[in-house]
Amino acid sequence: MLHNGKFNLKDIAQSVGVSKSTVHNRIKRLQRMGVIKSILPWLDHDKLENEFTAVSLIRAKYGPNYAEEVGKKLAAIEGVWGVYFVLGDNDFIVLSRAKNRAQLEHVIESFTKIDGVERSSTAVALKVIKEDPRDAFRIEE
Repeated sequence: MLHNGKFNLKDIAQSVGVSKSTVHNRIKRLQRMGVIKSILPWLDHDKLENEFTAVSLIRAKYGPNYAEEVGKKLAAIEGVWGVYFVLGDNDFIVLSRAKNRAQLEHVIESFTKIDGVERSSTAVALKVIKEDPRDAFRIEE
């Protein structure tokens, strides 16, 4: 399923040695449990003309529930597709995409308008060497 979102139950059943109905029931159970949140297409951002991929480091003012409060506000910004609360010199890592410089500038300016954000630092990717979220789930045999 990680390699092809348009999976075929029969092919999966044959590859793991169980019936098609067993595969169907297990997928449904994993969806109910929240293990499988959704089945999404893997988009080609070059073809969508999302020219800018940015990684931003955000420092926030410490306070009660600041991770959740600031994190939710960061996540609500258009173009942001990942927000991680982290340990270290910064509090959040924010991943974003933008079609052009103006959109990217808007995203970055939106960070500093959030109450509780003390500073941000953004790096813009010049070239994507590797971007394959499926690798996070590869199992060594």
